[in-house]
Amino acid sequence: MSLRDKLVDILPQLLPTHEEDAIKGTELIARVRAVLGNDYSDRSLRSQFSFIALEPDSFLARVENGQGYYLRTEEAAPSLHNMFAGEAAASRDGQDPLHIALALAVRLYDTAGMGVFVYPLEEEESWEHPDLIAVQWPAGTTDESGSYIFEDSADTTPHLRAVCVAVADDAESCRRAFFRTLSCSLGAQQAELLIIADEAESPDELTELATLYGVGIRIMSTDVTIAGTLPRADEIFRADAEHARALLAELPVATLAHPRFRERPLLTAQHRPATAAALQWAQSCIAKGRVEPYEMRVAVN
Repeated sequence: MSLRDKLVDILPQLLPTHEEDAIKGTELIARVRAVLGNDYSDRSLRSQFSFIALEPDSFLARVENGQGYYLRTEEAAPSLHNMFAGEAAASRDGQDPLHIALALAVRLYDTAGMGVFVYPLEEEESWEHPDLIAVQWPAGTTDESGSYIFEDSADTTPHLRAVCVAVADDAESCRRAFFRTLSCSLGAQQAELLIIADEAESPDELTELATLYGVGIRIMSTDVTIAGTLPRADEIFRADAEHARALLAELPVATLAHPRFRERPLLTAQHRPATAAALQWAQSCIAKGRVEPYEMRVAVN
């Protein structure tokens, strides 16, 4: 894959969605390196940024008469995921059970006050990174503008929870989802699997495996999504916090196991470059003393 193709694939996940939050090329390069490593020079990356920004209908926007890049979106409200960028994608995917589960997972964490870093969809599920990472922020308060400000005395270590989402129709697919979650969580302090499945199809060994490896498991009945009683996935993404909490409170979700916390990830960011992008964002927020806007939803409700 060429450098341009790689950038087209990852940049939408590394850019802020509003012009006022635009980041300079230096910071964008740092974010790209957290994902791609140091194989490309600053000059090569800057050149590609410029070329992509000049393309018609490019997603990469440059601040006019100023410095910085941001994500050009079709709507004023940010889309939380590349699959919801525009009405066409929403109409195609809005009732897909996996997309609904992903939307519910995001709202489960962001309405609980955690930052959410969502990875782009890929043709094949990744065993290197989870579907999303939920960040447990240090202690803080919300100011008048709604921004979350960290307390000076707070522990400045961000805690990451790797979350995988799956739809399973038999015991074998349940096992596969579990071990994928385990694999994708090696760079985080916690791991959790949100799975849509028939509880009768969920093998008892899932609970045993969860206990053994410390992976949290929540099961949502397939009846919920198949019956079409839930809002569209993109509507769940964009609902305000009050409505999202009300929806989540009504869902029949069974918790089989709670995630076990480990002080240090089993693998460092160097060995898990995909996790490094989420970690860098979280550390950048903590260094600035506040939760900075990101291209994904960052809620501290």
